[in-house]
Amino acid sequence: MENLRELETFSSVEEMDNFISKALEYFDLCELDRRLLRLLAGHSCKFIGVSWLKVESMANALRVSYKTVQRALKRLKELGIIKRIRTLRPTRGGFGASITIICPIELTYREEATKEAPEGTQEASAHKETFYFKTYSGDIKYTQDIKYIRQQAELDYSYLTEFVPEEFIQVVKPFVSPEEAYSLWGKVQVVAKKYAPSVLDIVEPAIRAFKASVLAYKMRRIKKSFGAYFWGALSGIFSVEQRRVAGAKLWNWLGE
Repeated sequence: MENLRELETFSSVEEMDNFISKALEYFDLCELDRRLLRLLAGHSCKFIGVSWLKVESMANALRVSYKTVQRALKRLKELGIIKRIRTLRPTRGGFGASITIICPIELTYREEATKEAPEGTQEASAHKETFYFKTYSGDIKYTQDIKYIRQQAELDYSYLTEFVPEEFIQVVKPFVSPEEAYSLWGKVQVVAKKYAPSVLDIVEPAIRAFKASVLAYKMRRIKKSFGAYFWGALSGIFSVEQRRVAGAKLWNWLGE
């Protein structure tokens, strides 16, 4: 255990607490990640900055699942706030439990040029832009920015309104997440284009296919996956709709 003394990353608990406070302010962490970081700090006082807390114990303390904690740890690792080290069993050999080390990364700033104030007004004050890693130079790259958004943001259904019809959202909302709703509507568009290119209103057939799939799921008739069954239901319903539209066009042509 004394070997952990060599892994300490802070000289005092006060120094560690100050870093945690700054990290919570600078990083736009979700509530779970903030709670996890505080939990780790609370269990890193004997060897300052080093926690022996197991993932199972973290999950129990936060009242979430094991995998949820693993994902939160991964997010904190990618931000550079912590790192995880596997330990070795001295007697039996092999890997033991992992330890978590809080890393006092440097949070730097870049000052933007002071803008010239209009005549008769006070000069504009210099604006500071926060950078999340000292290794960042210049603007955050697009791929890094998108990765950061995916880590932090939890979507709600308001994000779908520009891409998914409101009627479809209201039907699927009680059963699936926003991401799943977006994926299901993507299937609707692909199947409609393939099997029913002449059908203009694809929302109503899509809703019927979804309701049929939910009923089949509730009745335990789905043998593979819900997505595969939904695709099959869409294919059947849109094929019928395409024949109906084509038949109506043919009837109108014969009547002319």
